[in-house]
Amino acid sequence: MAKRTSREPIIIETREISTSWWGKAWCDHIDYYADFDNRLPRGRTYVRKGAVIDLKIEEGVINALVKGSRPTPYKVNISIKPLTKKEISAFEDKCKNNFETIEDFLQGKFPDAFKEYFTSDTLNLFPKLNEMRFNCSCPDWATLCKHVAAVLYGIGRKLDDDPMLLLRLRGIDTNSFSEKIVNREAEKLALSSKVKLPKGRTMSIKEASSLFGVDFYEDK
Repeated sequence: MAKRTSREPIIIETREISTSWWGKAWCDHIDYYADFDNRLPRGRTYVRKGAVIDLKIEEGVINALVKGSRPTPYKVNISIKPLTKKEISAFEDKCKNNFETIEDFLQGKFPDAFKEYFTSDTLNLFPKLNEMRFNCSCPDWATLCKHVAAVLYGIGRKLDDDPMLLLRLRGIDTNSFSEKIVNREAEKLALSSKVKLPKGRTMSIKEASSLFGVDFYEDK
């Protein structure tokens, strides 16, 4: 018998769907989908009233359950095109060159330096419409129905708690990415303060968090 997985509902407890700057940036990005301006307000209403009863994010895909007018919740699937290897490499290089401190990153937060990656025309972590495919089990004929819209806004709330989900969604290995960033910062620290680093291997997130004196982010 298949093991049941626990549901991950979207719960909105404030006036804003999302409270972090990166979560708000995601919701603002969804607002720009002008072709669906008649569906988006209904999606916001749905997510606010707790209709998204399950939302899971994996590499390149979102699966969700949304309560509608029928007893059985609707199944929503959103597939998102991952970044290319070249785009991921460019993103990692920019991050390594822009981080002045590591505390926010080790605590699973996006520093302000990330903001340009949500607005850049050349390297944008937020997917464009033509990079996404929507599917909902509801009878609505629309490409983007209110249930899909509710899930899209629910992602913004989800990112409040775990911003690294955005990287995973775009095909970035968050553990590998984390180690590359913290090792780059550790190298800088070693050069400036003559701290001895582990030889012959990269530093783990736990070792880095101890070195920098902050709690580390654990991939969820």
